[in-house]
Amino acid sequence: MEKLKKKVTVFFSKNFYFTKSRLLKALILGLIIGLLGLVISPFQFVMDLEDDTGLGLLFKLRGTRAAPADVVVVSIDKQSSDKLDLNNNPDKWPRSLHAQLTENMTREGAEVIAFDVHFIEPKNAEDDNFFAQALQKSDNVILCEPLVTRELPTTEDGQAVAGFHNIVKIVKPFNLLADSALATAPFTLPRIPFKVNRYWTFQTGAGDSPTVPVVAFQLSTLTLYEKFVELLNKTGSSQAGHLPQDGTAVLDAKNLKQVIREIKRIFQAEPGLEKKMLQELENTRPELQAPKDYQLLKALIEMYGGPTSRYINYYGPPRTIETIPYYQALEIKNGKYEGKELNIKGKAVFVGLSEIMLADRKDSFYTVFSTADGIFVSGVEIMASVFANIRDGNQIKPIGLKSYALFVFLWGILLGIACRISIVRIGALNAIGLSILYLAFAVFMFKTGNAWYPVVIPLFFQAPLAFLGAVSIEHSRLFKEVLSKLRMERDLSVARDVQMSMLPASCPVIEGYQIAASSTPAREVSGDFFDFIDMDEGKTGFVIADVTGKSVSGALVMTASKSVFRLLSEDQLSIGEIMKRANNQIKKDITRAKGMFVALLYAVLDRDKKTIGMCSAGQTQPILLSAETGEATLIETEGDAFPLGIIDDPDYQETKLHLGSGDMVIFYTDGVVEAMDKKGKMYGFERFLDVIKVNNGLDAEIFLEKLIDDVNRFVGKAEQHDDLTIVVIKVN
Repeated sequence: MEKLKKKVTVFFSKNFYFTKSRLLKALILGLIIGLLGLVISPFQFVMDLEDDTGLGLLFKLRGTRAAPADVVVVSIDKQSSDKLDLNNNPDKWPRSLHAQLTENMTREGAEVIAFDVHFIEPKNAEDDNFFAQALQKSDNVILCEPLVTRELPTTEDGQAVAGFHNIVKIVKPFNLLADSALATAPFTLPRIPFKVNRYWTFQTGAGDSPTVPVVAFQLSTLTLYEKFVELLNKTGSSQAGHLPQDGTAVLDAKNLKQVIREIKRIFQAEPGLEKKMLQELENTRPELQAPKDYQLLKALIEMYGGPTSRYINYYGPPRTIETIPYYQALEIKNGKYEGKELNIKGKAVFVGLSEIMLADRKDSFYTVFSTADGIFVSGVEIMASVFANIRDGNQIKPIGLKSYALFVFLWGILLGIACRISIVRIGALNAIGLSILYLAFAVFMFKTGNAWYPVVIPLFFQAPLAFLGAVSIEHSRLFKEVLSKLRMERDLSVARDVQMSMLPASCPVIEGYQIAASSTPAREVSGDFFDFIDMDEGKTGFVIADVTGKSVSGALVMTASKSVFRLLSEDQLSIGEIMKRANNQIKKDITRAKGMFVALLYAVLDRDKKTIGMCSAGQTQPILLSAETGEATLIETEGDAFPLGIIDDPDYQETKLHLGSGDMVIFYTDGVVEAMDKKGKMYGFERFLDVIKVNNGLDAEIFLEKLIDDVNRFVGKAEQHDDLTIVVIKVN
């Protein structure tokens, strides 16, 4: 025992320094690390990293969790289209088939049925009537409303959220089906390349319309509606009397959606209402007939009282939630299909496109469980997951702002002390050991309580920074840091030289047309570029692109992309074919550069015919400014819109645009509409379109200057995170 005690004493005396001076310096280092963590936390790129990397890591480490037993997805998939001998495009399926499915699900006892399928226009009248009759008989079906969107909404406090959209207009199903269904509601998610982490309970940009999962949950709990209203009345709410007093009245009047809106309005008007109702619920808990009723009422209160934007708690990879192929769902009888148990009774059924391999389908979404080999989660499975999150009250809960700040600060102090009081080797082990313990704690809290503790700042910023700080103080490695900085500057200089050599020195002079272009980098090296290509037969090619990566690798991809389009433009190929071949070549060139792609628009101007043929691969929609009407409209491009280098064999198609005298076409990258001022407010499409219309009639060069000046006035001195590139073509 004495020998062991002596060895421990020797170990600590050799490897740890508990002198007053050392401890003071360790505390100072810890305070610096804690403060730096607090300073960097509010930056948008850090919040984006936490959303994408931090949350994704927690999901991966947590793994798949048990899926809800009473939620089912009925998958519209290739297997079903083959079995039913139908077109692989579900939009062409006869609606009489949906009627049969609705009738069978109702007969099998489905609690609620939600279609993540858009029924915008009438088709076969007999099929439409058959489907409408089935909807009326079931009286528990919700149809999805597509939305016309503009990029980047705001949260409830007005701050921008990367990857979301402002809702402009709800497109309801056509009248026959909309009137026959119990309710219609939207459910919109951002598409690739945005990672879907959040959802809305109420679509704030569309008149606070409740989304499909909210309507479905309220419908599934109508038996508790009277108890809910009773709790509301007990709080003394002055507006509760405006609501129907029982669930039957809600169903009879078919105004479920309006009732949901009214309840939300009451909660918004009385900020403390959620807390009061939860207290009343706790007081009346012994009176409830079933323990499940308490959880459902609690979830209802939290649904109305909680934030409208929430994080999705995924259950796992695609098909984690019970999924029944469409063709099997049609044939279920008495809870069985060909002897196999497929019980629907009392379950919420969500119908929509759902494939294992979804990367090339229109209803695929990039999530924390997406993989590089094309496994994506379908929209209908996300919808079902959100419904289960709301019902079970298990959505992801980020810790509050005060807790976050205290956590990051104290963690920084602990790391600084742990790394500084020992020799370098032990300091590294201390940092690693503490990081492992912290990650284990974060995963445990995430797994058991859905609590989201920060990961990126504590582990990927503060931990290495604390260790590097201790090493720098200990060994005075400032000289090496200077050399590292010089090397970085050299790389940036090389990349900038390559990039600047790519941009045209001047715009082409074309009789009967005016062309102006500009590219402003957000940092030392830009990710944007544009090019003009002189072609035969009186044609001129245009390229405007945004490359991921803003260093040497990004500049090299720019060079390769420019060369590919110049070579392909020499051949007599269609615009769509040029894009397909360019995609194949660029995908080969960047195979080893993980995460890189090129968002690009290629256009060809026919000077004599006054037409522009164009094809977009993930680039922002061009704008046509009509000289005759003065209206500025977004040009809808046809075919697939995946950025170059992401998938094999995309279906790129040409969009033809006819120009009149005085018309202008404006091409631009997303750095224009996503430019931010100091408060984080977006420049946005609406302001951009207004500025375009106001400056109608100007020459192209002056017009371009007006656009750039307006963006610069808006952002002021705020640091920008994306480049700004605009190309203007005007017909004289």
